[in-house]
Amino acid sequence: MNPNSRVSSWILALGLLAALSASAQPAQPGGTLPGPLPLFPADNWWNVNVSSAPVDPNSAGYIDFIGSGVGLHPDFGGDAGVFPAVYGMIYVVVPGTQPLVPVTFVEFGSESDAGAPGRPPGYPIPDEAKAQVRWIEGGQPGSADPGGDRHMLIVDRDHRILYELYHTRWNASRGRWEAGSGAIFPLDSNLRRPDGWTSADAAGLAILPGLVRYDEVFGAGPIQHAFRFTVEETDGYVFPASHDAGGSRGALPMGARLRLKAGKDLSGYPPEVRKIFQAMKTYGLIVADNGSNMFISGAYDTHWNNDVLNPAFASLRASDFEVVELGWKPSTVPPGFCVPADTRLCLNGGRFQVEAQWTANGGSGSGHAVSLTSDTGYFWFFNDANVEAVVKVLNACASSRPRFWVFAGGLTNVRVHLTVTDTRTGAVKTYDNPAGTPFRTVQDTNAFQTCP
Repeated sequence: MNPNSRVSSWILALGLLAALSASAQPAQPGGTLPGPLPLFPADNWWNVNVSSAPVDPNSAGYIDFIGSGVGLHPDFGGDAGVFPAVYGMIYVVVPGTQPLVPVTFVEFGSESDAGAPGRPPGYPIPDEAKAQVRWIEGGQPGSADPGGDRHMLIVDRDHRILYELYHTRWNASRGRWEAGSGAIFPLDSNLRRPDGWTSADAAGLAILPGLVRYDEVFGAGPIQHAFRFTVEETDGYVFPASHDAGGSRGALPMGARLRLKAGKDLSGYPPEVRKIFQAMKTYGLIVADNGSNMFISGAYDTHWNNDVLNPAFASLRASDFEVVELGWKPSTVPPGFCVPADTRLCLNGGRFQVEAQWTANGGSGSGHAVSLTSDTGYFWFFNDANVEAVVKVLNACASSRPRFWVFAGGLTNVRVHLTVTDTRTGAVKTYDNPAGTPFRTVQDTNAFQTCP
């Protein structure tokens, strides 16, 4: 045998052993996340650079509503005073072989995902979480009922899927997992929740990609994503959020972004703190839930030193931040223009974006879009030869009712959620067909009033 071939064979064998070893690793809280990092595509709303985004005209008013003197607080750390309580979010990394178990949603079932697209229904919750501590936010086992949000964040590292649950509980008397709501996010997509839907978070966003994590703070390279944070009161929602949880006039909406002002001097902070604060300048903060003002979310890790973090965060005030223009999106796409995709119809010259979400037989997913004419297209769900829903956005601006009209029909009785967005104005219309009902036709001649 050629010596070089022998060396190559050993290298290949070692590589295969390493891959098999990785896939055999059991479920582990705080395990190694699958690359590439950060989580989700580079153009995802968590990962876009906002340093040059415009400031909202009412930025000062929003900051005053929070309280300009309110200091930041790291809502994360290590072990809390009373075992098994912890500070911060716990995330669990599981192999692709982790069994999927059903979850009964007892609060927001109609807005929850029964299973991941293309996968059987269920969530990969390890059995250990029923009785063992520190698998679920707060630290208590699944069988306990201590109150609190009880988020459970699970990453299937092999299938690259993020599963998130809210109010997670193992109901031993009924022998089932229960949750208030659940949302599933494929890590290789920018799949957004349908407008009006929550997730495991009030804003309808994923939680894990917005956490301050120890491995990033002390790893090589900069942090390349925004951070999740809370405020006491909110008012509606804007992109990238999909759900609201308050109507306090003058408050920030869910999905609003804050950015640490470029002129803030960070030179006096320890290197790890500068790294976190620089990410606040480059990627900002996103309002994701109601809670204490200016609390920044992070992952539980016993290596955190809160004697350093707490005073450093408290030295930053709300007045050190500015509000990015509400609903801002990066300018990689011309304003008012839809980009066609496998799950997106672009109608009327690209002005109107249409998406369909289906739910059936314990599963859910996005419809596959097929364009027919400039104003009409259809979606298929399970088989590309089976038309499920047809949508037309008609330009009726020259009629006696100058509007863009929306018509839809279907050949299905599964639950369908249609979202039609006017990309020029940001206006959104949604239409729902209940499960088990022959498709209800849509004839909305009052849909979009901005002509032309």
